[in-house]
This record gives sequence, C-alpha cells and structure tokens, in this order.
Amino acid sequence: MKTKRKINAIKWNNNQGFTLVEIMVATAISLLIITSVYSAFRSSLSAYERNQTKVIMLQKVRISLDRMARDFSNLYYDADDEELTFLSEDAFDSELNVDQDMISFVAVVNPKLNDYLQKQQSNQSTDEEESENALPSDLARVIYFIGQDPDNQDMQSLMRIEMTELSTEELETLLDEIQSTSPTEEIKDMLRRSTLVDNIGGFNIRYFDGEDWVDKWDIDEEENIPKAVELTLTVADPDNKQKPITQAVVVYLPFSENKTEQG
Repeated sequence: MKTKRKINAIKWNNNQGFTLVEIMVATAISLLIITSVYSAFRSSLSAYERNQTKVIMLQKVRISLDRMARDFSNLYYDADDEELTFLSEDAFDSELNVDQDMISFVAVVNPKLNDYLQKQQSNQSTDEEESENALPSDLARVIYFIGQDPDNQDMQSLMRIEMTELSTEELETLLDEIQSTSPTEEIKDMLRRSTLVDNIGGFNIRYFDGEDWVDKWDIDEEENIPKAVELTLTVADPDNKQKPITQAVVVYLPFSENKTEQG
C-alpha cells in the first residue's frame, strides 16, 4: 500500500503545469507569430495607401485634362476680332525644373445665370446698373497657368480663371496682378476659387501646325490658331511617397482653317 501511494503522488506532481522552459518556448513562438502577422498587415496597409495615393493623383490629372479638353473643344476664334485672340506663353522654371506654360482663349461657356438673377431681384434701375444687369454672355475668356497657392507659397497649382471681360488689356492687367509679389486679398480669393489642381509638377503645351508639333505659337506670325494642342500635366505626391504622374491629351481645335488629321 505504501508503494502505491508514492507512485500516485509522483504522477500528481508531474501534472501540476508547464515548466519555465516550456513557457518561454511558447512565448517566443507566439511573439514570432504576432510579429509576422503585424509585418504582413503593415506591408498590406502601406501598399494600400500607396495605391490610394496613386489613384487620387490619377483622378486629379484626368479631371483636370478633361476640363481643359472641354474648354478647348468649345474654343471660339475670329481672326478679325481682337477680343477673340488666342494667346500663349512657353515658360520654364529653371529653379524648379518644370514647365509652366500659360494659355488664354475665348470659349463658349455656360452663362452665370445665378448672378444675373440675383442682380435682377435687387430692382436696380439706373442706366449703368441696367447695363451691368444685361443678360450674361455665353462667351468668356479662359486662362490656364501655373501659380503659387495663395495659402501655401511652397505649393504650385494649376489655375483656371474665367472672365467675361474679353479685352486683352484687361487680361494683361489681371496677369500682372496675379504675378505680383504682394497680390491683393481680392486676387488671393479669386485664385482660391480658381485652383483646378494643386501639387503641380509641370504644365506643358505643344501646338500642331498641320505638319509638326512645336513648343511655341505666335498668333501674329501664324495668323491662325493651331490645328490641335497637346496638353501634358504632371502632378506630384505632396508626401513624396509616389513618383510624379504625367498624363497627356490631344485636342483638335474648332475654327482652325483646313483642319487636318495628324499622319
């Protein structure tokens, strides 16, 4: 009987729990599994964030190019009317190493009827006020250019300004005010409303004369608008985690004499 009790006591002591070595081994294995799962999760999350950033950048470029292509497709030009002139500038920023072209033309746009109706409801009656309240035109001068963000001087943005005043003198005055080192609050507010896309890494325009693509277009020398334009837009990642994305679109222009297809 004494021998039997001793054996039972030994068995009971062996079933008390894990040894310290077993616990350490189990803990190490658990840590390895957790680390592997976390690393896989972080890698997947980083890849997802990179893809999301790339998708957003692509969307910005495509939306901007679509808007510009729509404006160019609605371009209105008459060589005999100075107010309908076509202006462009081939510019390059050597410090930033980016193209910063500018272009301005008259296009058919949706008239701003809301502003017109608000003025009509004010019941103004003087001749000057009645002139201001005239039915808005469906023609407007559109300007595309690269400028500094009014709230962030380190950021370049693609601006789209639409003005009902077609005079080239008004255009030159506006461009001078925009490029001023100390623009007024009114100009800053206009730029905020005119920003098409921010974090621009370049805006380049090429012109097709029917035979070749050129970087500059002098309307006085050519005596006509180009047959087509190639718009190239580059958008950069503000966090510098993605390479800049560049997209281009070719738009054939209406009102161009003897429009020909590119060979």
